[in-house]
Amino acid sequence: MSDADLSIRFGAVITGLTNNPSFPDLPVSLTTLGALGTSYTAAIQAALDGGTNAKAVCQKDRKAVITNLKLLAIYVQDNSNGDMAVFTSSGFQAQQPVSAKGQPSAVPAFRTLDYGTSSGQLTVTLKKAFNAGSYVIRYAPMTNGTPGAWTTVATLASGKKITISGLTPGTTYAFQAQSLGPTGYSDWSSTETIMCT
Repeated sequence: MSDADLSIRFGAVITGLTNNPSFPDLPVSLTTLGALGTSYTAAIQAALDGGTNAKAVCQKDRKAVITNLKLLAIYVQDNSNGDMAVFTSSGFQAQQPVSAKGQPSAVPAFRTLDYGTSSGQLTVTLKKAFNAGSYVIRYAPMTNGTPGAWTTVATLASGKKITISGLTPGTTYAFQAQSLGPTGYSDWSSTETIMCT
């Protein structure tokens, strides 16, 4: 939050708490808060003209404003008893909850990486990743410790064993996985290796 926005929010809180019957026992006096608000506003203006000293004073007042806002926010929340109208009368704004749908999916991890029932097969099982709707697995033969060309396999579910066939026995393969969520693909997982039998 910029200094200007913080100053406006602080002023709104002071106004909202002044003579507010829902919050009679403030942890900081309104007189002290008013003096701090005046000092902070003046410090913001002085810092605009530059000068190391003026900027240092502005930062000091900013920290004091934030500290007092935190104290007041805890008090207001405790004394609002879940009533949003009472809470907002204080001048504070309620933070909107973050929907899990808007968060990126987590990087998946392998639950198992094992041999198949036949030669030239490997099986892969993924652990469930947060907010993932589907997954992509890729594998490549290793040459001198470096993966070659990747082959990708898509799957909808974690915990489901996926059998990969047509591999070369005696060759070590690298495996990685990524998940797909509402905001797109996660990063690729760390590389796991296994030799095909």
